[in-house]
Amino acid sequence: MARLPDPGPRATPEVRSEMERMAAVRSHADGRPRLAEVYVTMFNNPDVARAVGDLGERLRFRGVLPDDLRETAILRFAARRGLDYEWAHHVRPASQAGLAAAYIDALAQSGVPAGLTPVQRAVVHAVDHVADDAEIPDDVQSVLVEAAGEAGVVEVVAICGLYALMGYMCTAFGITTEPGLPTPPWSRDRPGGG
Repeated sequence: MARLPDPGPRATPEVRSEMERMAAVRSHADGRPRLAEVYVTMFNNPDVARAVGDLGERLRFRGVLPDDLRETAILRFAARRGLDYEWAHHVRPASQAGLAAAYIDALAQSGVPAGLTPVQRAVVHAVDHVADDAEIPDDVQSVLVEAAGEAGVVEVVAICGLYALMGYMCTAFGITTEPGLPTPPWSRDRPGGG
């Protein structure tokens, strides 16, 4: 198995402090005090962990997208790519952003869920195009620019890139979802699913 060791026991005081800081910043959204396992693993290279963590904090906590649109983008990308870990870690923040459980589950289905606002629909379409390695159509981009500016459109694409990277880390190093987090809808019928 490709799992990497927990770098915490051999980390310098500076690195341990950074791990604690990152955990604290994310604790409200994550609902737990411990740093997510994907970041712990990345701290086998502290510079990479800091860079990825900084991008995550910028997009999640200091971005221009409203919380509901950001979490829509994250969950839709996780669903399109079958990223169990990322889905599990974002159901709580999506709920905190006001997304109903039925809406969250609908993001995992093929096609665009019914009842979305035009901006939510545009986020779903944009993420679908990014997940398909395709250009975002002009009409979709126009809706996003109207709602969140060019910076918001850039954030939608950057979110896809960030969570793709996180998904690669989970796959490459055998990182599984921590106990107590939700099971994605596409995994519930698999043996061992929720």
